[in-house]
Amino acid sequence: MKIETIETEDRGTELMALARLVAFALESAKSLNAEVAEFCLDKALHAVLEQIDEPSRMALTSSDIVLMNRSPLC
Repeated sequence: MKIETIETEDRGTELMALARLVAFALESAKSLNAEVAEFCLDKALHAVLEQIDEPSRMALTSSDIVLMNRSPLC
């Protein structure tokens, strides 16, 4: 199985999509009171958000900003 590398310009977009996915899962874990899953997903979201580069941050939408404000970086 060959894993393709993502082009640099698409990396930020893909990371934002991944952050949205993890944020959705985190909100679901919170509503289910699944504390261990919530803890792990919170750490995962922080890790993904730290990987987003500056040019991608310039293209953030208002929804993305809400996502980042809900989960502040350590």
